[in-house]
Amino acid sequence: MVSTKGIKDRRIQETPIAIVDFETTGLTPGLDRVVEISVFKMEPGKSPYLAFDTLVNPLRPMAATEIHGISDADVADAPTFNDLAGDFIHALSGCAVAAYNVYFDIKFLEYELSQVGISTPVPHFCLMYMRPLLELGSRCNLERACQEHNIYYQTAHIAAVDAHASARLMEFYLQVLADQNIQTFSQLTRRKNYKFFQSFGHDPLPAPSAFQLSRNNRRLSRAGDFEPPPVDPQRLSLAKYWEALKTVLADLEITDDEQAELIEIRSRLQIPKEQIRMLHAKAYASVISQFIEDKWLDDKEVAKLRHLFVCLSKLGWAPGE
Repeated sequence: MVSTKGIKDRRIQETPIAIVDFETTGLTPGLDRVVEISVFKMEPGKSPYLAFDTLVNPLRPMAATEIHGISDADVADAPTFNDLAGDFIHALSGCAVAAYNVYFDIKFLEYELSQVGISTPVPHFCLMYMRPLLELGSRCNLERACQEHNIYYQTAHIAAVDAHASARLMEFYLQVLADQNIQTFSQLTRRKNYKFFQSFGHDPLPAPSAFQLSRNNRRLSRAGDFEPPPVDPQRLSLAKYWEALKTVLADLEITDDEQAELIEIRSRLQIPKEQIRMLHAKAYASVISQFIEDKWLDDKEVAKLRHLFVCLSKLGWAPGE
C-alpha cells in the first residue's frame, strides 16, 4: 500500500493520536515477542481513553518476567497476535502513532504486523524526544518526565499504566504546541532532526477490513482501572533501572549526564551486582542481535559497540569483564 499524502501537513490538534505501549520478552523483535499491548486513543476535543488492552500469548517461553511480572501462566489463555490483529489495527486506524521511546515500540509493532502479512509503514513520533523538541528539557525516562510536568505516575511496567501516563503527557505537550504556535507535523521537523520524522510521509493505517482482517474482541487485560496491582519492590527496582537503561540506549548516544544519572539510579535502588550484570548482558546482546540482523557489522556499528561496552563498564559491569 503506497502512501499518498502522509501527515506532514496535517494539523496536530486535529489528528487522532494512538499512544501505544508494549511489554515484551526482550529487546529484539523476532527473537523476542510482544506479551502485552495497550493503546490509549486521543481524538480532537476528547479526553484520552483506553481503546485496546490485552495480554498476548507470544507462542514461546516467557522471558523478562523480572521486569514486567508476566508469567507463562498469565498468558496461557491470552489471545495470540494473530487472534487480536484486527482489533489492534482498528485501535490504530486513522491515527498518528506515538510512544514513549518510540524507537523501541515501533520495531515491535512493525515486526508483529509483518507476522500477519502487513508491511504498511505507520506514521509515528516519540514522546521522549518531544521534551528537547519543545525545549522543555533533556531526554529522560517516563517517570522523570511525568514528575517534572506534574503528572501522577508509578513505574509498574504494566502496558495500560504506562500508556495512560504517556497519554497524559501528550495532553500537556498539545498545550505547549499550541502555546508555541506549532500547528502541523511539518513544523516539528524544522526544530530538530530526528529519524522518526521520516515516517510523516506515510498515511495512517486504514481499517482492518483493508487487510482482510476481522475483529473478535478477544482480550485478557490486567489493567483494572489503570491502578497498578501490588508490585514486588525488587521487581520495581529492576524495572526502574531497566527503563532508565533502555532510555539512554535508544540511540546509543550516551552522554556523560545520562551516565551519571544511571549510576545514581543504580546506587539509590541498591540492585544486586548479579542482577546488574543480567540486565547489562540483555542490553548488550540485544544491540549485537540488531546490528548483525543484516549479516553485516560495519565499522560504525563496531565503534558503537565499543562505546556501549565502556558505558556499561562504568555503570558496574560489561560483558566479558
